[in-house]
Amino acid sequence: MGDKCQATWKPTQEQVDKIILPAMQGIAQQCASHINELQCPPEFIALMLRDIADAFENPSSEGESDCECC
Repeated sequence: MGDKCQATWKPTQEQVDKIILPAMQGIAQQCASHINELQCPPEFIALMLRDIADAFENPSSEGESDCECC
């Protein structure tokens, strides 16, 4: 998401309550499950999450953004 999108988009309280928080909790539960299944340190999962975040923040090619403003 470009800087312009970050500056103009803000979730509604309903989106936070019904979509964002449950999604974050679900991701955290999945990550905890992966830690147990893989018997890996939490830092490995943190690295995976950072790589995913980097892919969203720095798309590899133009035109992949779902945001209409960027």
